[in-house]
Parts: sequence; structure tokens; C-alpha cells
Amino acid sequence: MTTGGTVPWGREYLNEVFGTFEEGIVDDEGEGSMKSMEFFHDVFSGGSYGGRLIDVGSGSTLYQVISASMFFSEIVCSDYSQAARAEIEKWLKKDKGAFDWTSYFQYFIELEGSSEKIEDREQKLRQAINAVVHCDVLQPNPTHPLTFDPFDVMVSAYCLEVASPDREAYVKAVANISTLLKPGGTIVFESYIGATFAVIGGAKAKILPVEVDFVVQTFKDAGFSDIKTVYYPSPDRDEYKVTDVKGMLFFTAKKM
Repeated sequence: MTTGGTVPWGREYLNEVFGTFEEGIVDDEGEGSMKSMEFFHDVFSGGSYGGRLIDVGSGSTLYQVISASMFFSEIVCSDYSQAARAEIEKWLKKDKGAFDWTSYFQYFIELEGSSEKIEDREQKLRQAINAVVHCDVLQPNPTHPLTFDPFDVMVSAYCLEVASPDREAYVKAVANISTLLKPGGTIVFESYIGATFAVIGGAKAKILPVEVDFVVQTFKDAGFSDIKTVYYPSPDRDEYKVTDVKGMLFFTAKKM
């Protein structure tokens, strides 16, 4: 998830959501909560990928690029929040205060049926991530002032619906991030559907409520095709513990 408002998207977010995988999040998200990680494994293990990858809206997390580290020689992580980016930098530098992603690496290694050692996979990801940069999806060049050659693959999870104040901004954000991907390139995308807020560290992040049809059509209008979607509805509930999310949408698509 990426950043917005005064929500502490750095270490407090990691401790609250990924330290114990808070039950409140799972209760609200439902089946899609764990499927979110499985989707990245399924995509990268089931296709032919390689080259360069950019993660748009990395937040402070790494789970979304652990599987990718097997296939990409260059990975760029990006986020709006300096605090979030700092957490990734700490992990890359093996800082003693860095968040411990060991159990997540183990999870993906087990999904792959691999006997690889956790420390070896961690080293692969450290070697692959060659930049952690500022990113603002509302700007025509989201990585301004830096400019990159278009990437082969883009990952973006739970970013645009948090970063966009309204639907017009969301449409522009999709067009903006599309410039980071080369023609024929693949986007691996995950999004909350129908959510208006999420509470992290006692602070409420405003989320733009979007529907599956709106998201898919927006990407089609931005020049994406071959959109393959998976949708997991959230459970019906009388009260919301962390977020009022209605479902989770995952898809891959090709930039024409």
C-alpha cells in the first residue's frame, strides 16, 4: 500500500500490518488478503519474465517483489513517502533496525517448492534493487526529477486509489504511470475496490472508492489490453475494523 494523508506509512505501518499480519486487516479484506501475495507468485512463476521492473507505490514493503527477484536483473522501488522509502533503504543496507521480512521470504520460497536458503533469496533481491526513488503518480513524469528508460514490467499495489483525490486524478495517474512502461510491457496491478478509508496507527487514510468496471475501463482507455482479472469480494460485516473495503481486484495487462 502506498502513502496518503498523515498516515504513518513507515515503520509503524510495517509493525502494525506486517509484524503479525493484523487480524483486523484479514477480517476486513477476507480471502483476498493472503491471495494478494500469492498473486505475485502465480504471475511471475507462470510467465516468461526478465529485464527491468519498476514498483510504483512500493510503500515500505517488499513482499510484492520477492518473487520478481528470481527473474529481474534490475528493480526500482518508488514511493511518495520519504519515511516509507527509508524503511526499504534500511533493509537494503542490512541496518540492525530494519524490518524483518524473513517469514515472508520463507513463505514465497515454500510457494515455489524451492529449497533455496532464505539468506540467498534475500541477497538476490538486494542485488536486484538498484534504486529507491521518490514517486508521485499525479505528475506526468512520476519519478521526476529522475527519468528512466521505459521498463519491461511494472508492479503497483494499492497505490492509485490512495494517491488519487478523485476519479479525474485517477484517470490521469493511470496515464502517467503508463509512460514508465515500454510498449508490449506488462503491468501487475492490485487494488482495493469500494474502500473509502483505512485506519493505520490510529490515523485514517482517505481512499478513493472505485469499482472493477471503472478500473478496467480506465486502463483500457490508457492503452492497455489483454487484461486478465481476478476479484475477491470482502466478507459482509456489521462493522469495519481497519477498512470498509468491498473487495480486492488483481490483474495483469499489456501496454499496447
